[in-house]
Amino acid sequence: MGEKRSHSEANASENNNAHGGGKKAHAKKPWKRQKVDVSAENLATIKKRARTLERLFSKDNSKIPADKQLELERELAAHKKRIAEAAAKKHRSDMIGKYHMVRFFERKKATRLAKQLKRKLEETEDPEESAKLKADLHIAEVDIDYAIYYPFLEAYISLYPRSDKEEEEEDGKPKAVRHLHSARPPMWTTIEKLRKEGQAALERLQNRQPEVSQDDKTTANHSKKRAPVKADPSKTKHGGQAEDAKLPKTEDGAAAQNGKTGTSGVMNRRERRLAERNRAAKAKEEESDSDGGGFFE
Repeated sequence: MGEKRSHSEANASENNNAHGGGKKAHAKKPWKRQKVDVSAENLATIKKRARTLERLFSKDNSKIPADKQLELERELAAHKKRIAEAAAKKHRSDMIGKYHMVRFFERKKATRLAKQLKRKLEETEDPEESAKLKADLHIAEVDIDYAIYYPFLEAYISLYPRSDKEEEEEDGKPKAVRHLHSARPPMWTTIEKLRKEGQAALERLQNRQPEVSQDDKTTANHSKKRAPVKADPSKTKHGGQAEDAKLPKTEDGAAAQNGKTGTSGVMNRRERRLAERNRAAKAKEEESDSDGGGFFE
């Protein structure tokens, strides 16, 4: 059995642990406030304020002072500009995300092909083969810039589309090699010309706004000027009842409704009961008329 420690030794060990002799406690990470999308909240507030100002201007604003009205008009214009900028930014982000993968893979394929052609060009000594490789290398380099600098806000047209015939005749060659001498989209020629002007010209093409045709503008104006469609009172709850009340009565006393009793001849339960009561009352009247000039005369 082991010996017990003395009282002084036990106190000494406790003091050492108290002053950092033991294990150090893990330092707590500082608390960070969770990031909130402030721009989305501000945009919602701006839209709400813009709708309020539009409703104000749609009413009789003759009581508003001229200087105050001018200030509110400027505020509304600023809000509309901010809303349009936010919508354009979102549309740009959506378009970039939509075609990101196809652009990325086509750029990688064209880059790989360009490296292979450069390697062959360094190894060859034949002038004709060298000229052919230079022409192919130029096409591959333009393909790289096409995948990078194609306008973000326009639908991307693939350089290497996959067809059913190509799937059947696939011989193991890379897609960039098979499509090296195939037809290119019109934007390819534009990018080939802008490469001579430098990277700034290519970046302007990349960020350009899509062109709006005159037909699209005319269609947009017509849609804005289109009058609102009024609700058909005959389809409303009270309108339908009023129309039924105006319909002419038949011999049985039921309303002749188009599409129900007038054309198909099928009556609902209420109309059948009403018709039966009318027929019974009519038969009773005829019976009383026939008995009127009988025994008591």
